[in-house]
Amino acid sequence: MLFLRFSAIGLLCGVVLVPLAWIQRGDEFEHLRLAALMGLDVAQVVTVPIALAVGAWKVRPWSKRPRPSPPGFVLGGVTFAFGVLVMTQAMATTSWLEGRPSGVGDPDGESFMAMLAVLSGGVTLLISAVILINRSVALRRSRKVSYAAYGAVT
Repeated sequence: MLFLRFSAIGLLCGVVLVPLAWIQRGDEFEHLRLAALMGLDVAQVVTVPIALAVGAWKVRPWSKRPRPSPPGFVLGGVTFAFGVLVMTQAMATTSWLEGRPSGVGDPDGESFMAMLAVLSGGVTLLISAVILINRSVALRRSRKVSYAAYGAVT
């Protein structure tokens, strides 16, 4: 679960680096959306490995600190919403690029970047779903009453 936690944090932190990887060619909203998705793809290539390296360093076996708690509903919910946003915007951009719009330099390359953003949104949705399901199961297990503790025969 810690791998999923730090993967989700890395995917979410990609938003911070989007302005550094900004390449916008046109003035329309579709060009703005394409530039944001391309920046997000590039930023996530940088932030996910960094988050995983920091996570591996934090949970090293020789550490005297206790392991972090498993990810909860807040991280799962925010990651789910982010995945839905990225995936819907990437799918809209992909359909826009299929029409061969004007002002796009390399439609095939930018279509690949949009499909990569769809894949990124799908992976983000998958990670968030696993986090939410695992946390729900853990919560349900913690609330079960043990009849053996009350002296009942099972």
